[in-house]
Amino acid sequence: MNKDQPSGKRVKRRTGAMQKVRAKRAASQMASVQDLANALGIGLNQAYELVKTNQVRALRFEGSRRFLIPRAEIARLTGGTGAPAANALTA
Repeated sequence: MNKDQPSGKRVKRRTGAMQKVRAKRAASQMASVQDLANALGIGLNQAYELVKTNQVRALRFEGSRRFLIPRAEIARLTGGTGAPAANALTA
């Protein structure tokens, strides 16, 4: 018996679960602040600053700490390519 596994309990391994979650998020019309940071090639703190100062349009539900950014907004900032644009924030 493996000492890492409690006796009498089975541990299920869900293969591919994370890939499914990533695919579902990529297909969504909304993105996270982490997605914004990755698309713009900036750090997470700077991405949060852009959202909090309304330089990037985002939604925040009352009582929630999470920001949701429309993927169309990220496409606008990056020139529709998903890659960092030279002057995306000055436009």
